[in-house]
Amino acid sequence: MDEEGANDSLQNNANEEVPSEAHRSEQIFAAEWNDWREKDFWLLFFAFAGCTGCGLFIINNISTMVQSIQGNDSFAAKLVVLLSLSNFSGRLLMGFLADLPRVSKMVMLASTALVMAAALFLSAMAQPDSASVCLIITVALIAAAYGGTWVLVVGILSDFFGNHNFGKNYGLIAMGPALSGMLFNTFSAWTYEKYTPIDSEVCLGKNCYYMSFLLTGSAAILSCMVSSLLECSRRQSSVLGNT
Repeated sequence: MDEEGANDSLQNNANEEVPSEAHRSEQIFAAEWNDWREKDFWLLFFAFAGCTGCGLFIINNISTMVQSIQGNDSFAAKLVVLLSLSNFSGRLLMGFLADLPRVSKMVMLASTALVMAAALFLSAMAQPDSASVCLIITVALIAAAYGGTWVLVVGILSDFFGNHNFGKNYGLIAMGPALSGMLFNTFSAWTYEKYTPIDSEVCLGKNCYYMSFLLTGSAAILSCMVSSLLECSRRQSSVLGNT
């Protein structure tokens, strides 16, 4: 009886010392969410919001952009197809690049922001005789960069903050495009109406989206700078941590 009692006691102690898988899951789920309090989180938030806001500006205004340069419906339809294909290709390409071990995802995010800025400034400076070609280039580059940005932010969040609170982190980061998209599209609608003649519902000419292209291009430059700052900060922290 003494031997059986000792075995039962050892088994009970083992069960108390080794937490069950369900208990571990509860501990992870109940872990305090502090990632949003970190400076790096908000730097990533604004960098991501700036890039995606530029993409949403093009996506939501592509038809009226075609009208402003006096393009026809056929041209607008072709641009929509180009936008979809470029968006798909950007996501696929960035997915392959993000898996390369020697390539920094933050550097790629900064690069996509720089590509966006160049594309937007191209259309801002386009002359009437080259506006159609410039808009084609802008749509293709913006759509590819926009799609790639959504792929990159998933890996960056996982690398920076782990997976314990990934759903919360991603949900908060995803608010950035909603805010920046609303801001850029509201501004573009205001400027479009400003240069629309009183007796017409269609704005024609360079002024329709000139200021909007400059605003979003500047936002893309700012996103590139923030991404670069975040990359330098993370590298410096890594070096200091290894010393």
